Amino acid sequence: MQNSLSKILFSLKTKILSPKLEDLHQNTVDNLHVENIATLNFEKRQKLFQHAIKHSNFYRSKYKHLKAFSTGINSHEDFLRLPPMTREELRLNFDEIKANNVKSRACKKVSTSGSTGPSVSVLHDKRHPETPIRWRILKWWGVEPWENQAFIYRFKKPLLERIVNTLMWWPTKRVFLAAANPTEQQLSKFVRDFNNIKPSLLQGYVDVVFEFALYLLDNNIDIHPPKMVWVTSAPLFEEQRELMQKAFKAPVCDQYGNTEIMLIAAECPEQNGLHIMEDTVHIEFVDENNQPVPPNTSGKVLLTDLTNYAFPIIRYEIGDEGKFKDHSCQCGCPLPLMDNIRGRQSKHIATPSGLQIKGEHIMAMFDGHMKFFKEIQLRQSPDYTVCIYYVPREVEKGKQEIKVMAQMLKQRTRVEITITHEEVKQVKRVGKKSPIIISELQKI
Repeated sequence: MQNSLSKILFSLKTKILSPKLEDLHQNTVDNLHVENIATLNFEKRQKLFQHAIKHSNFYRSKYKHLKAFSTGINSHEDFLRLPPMTREELRLNFDEIKANNVKSRACKKVSTSGSTGPSVSVLHDKRHPETPIRWRILKWWGVEPWENQAFIYRFKKPLLERIVNTLMWWPTKRVFLAAANPTEQQLSKFVRDFNNIKPSLLQGYVDVVFEFALYLLDNNIDIHPPKMVWVTSAPLFEEQRELMQKAFKAPVCDQYGNTEIMLIAAECPEQNGLHIMEDTVHIEFVDENNQPVPPNTSGKVLLTDLTNYAFPIIRYEIGDEGKFKDHSCQCGCPLPLMDNIRGRQSKHIATPSGLQIKGEHIMAMFDGHMKFFKEIQLRQSPDYTVCIYYVPREVEKGKQEIKVMAQMLKQRTRVEITITHEEVKQVKRVGKKSPIIISELQKI
């Protein structure tokens, strides 16, 4: 009865306040019934290309020497001739890439953390939000948007943001855990709130959800099983999935997305690869010459966002590697499959138990301390020990702050590994870069 009332209220509120959201959601459902979704994907690429060369100074300059500049994209081969956009190009050309015919209120600027190099910024097109695709994925798992949900993130959201979030999703009940060194009291409260609202969905970063799962297992704590656990922001390893499913008594869904393009692919309950959201994103796996590699063969990832007309992203080389699967899913969904992304493994700190701490999460944890240093670099040795090399701005203050940061990282790694620190005049360079994390561990 309560669920039915929530459905009615949620649906009514959405239709009144966000009618376009309802239409976009229906479109995502209809797209799975088109005769050929690959054809729809190509048509969207054609339109995006024409928009980009007309309204983006960057693409107009980048493509002006190509035949397609005057003839358009008429074949798959034409698209393959477009030179990829590098991360460095994206970083240096923000103002040139953004479309000149989109009003500021129609988009939102977001930036990466800088864990894999200098931070990059993009605009998200608010006219095409990720929510409808998110709802479609949740539907595969039997989760409806009006059902209660729980979230585990790194840090507590600002009060105003929490209030807006509560009002936006009412009557859905939501509980949050800020997992940056939570106290026993905070963990206990989250468990109580979780069991009180009985959420259908638990979502959060892979590493922090994994830590919460270990907390439950270590303390023999039972929680109400959700319908699914959705993990994001880092590769999911099978050892982690097994422990999480044991702790939550629920299936764990993996997905692939990033700051630049939020939802790219996600698992269905068959869990035999990730379904690519082919109606909203185009993904390629290519060799060093930017030519397609066969299914089941790893290649560089190139991404094209088919819905972002505020900030066109075409054949973007993000730095990940992956591969297509050569079979269809037994679930009947027409969306093609890709393998789970394993990403850039050297950009994590690992522990013997399998805990993976992503670089961007480490940087978020160190926020507020970095101002005391010119440079900082974490190097992990084959025996899992980590040394934090640093170049201080103020020697004495640097010595104090690095001890605090080392202790934070020690707690973050569940005291599984030894953390040391050393002052240097310059951190190690790799090519022209100074990576934040260098790992000598073998890739998983």
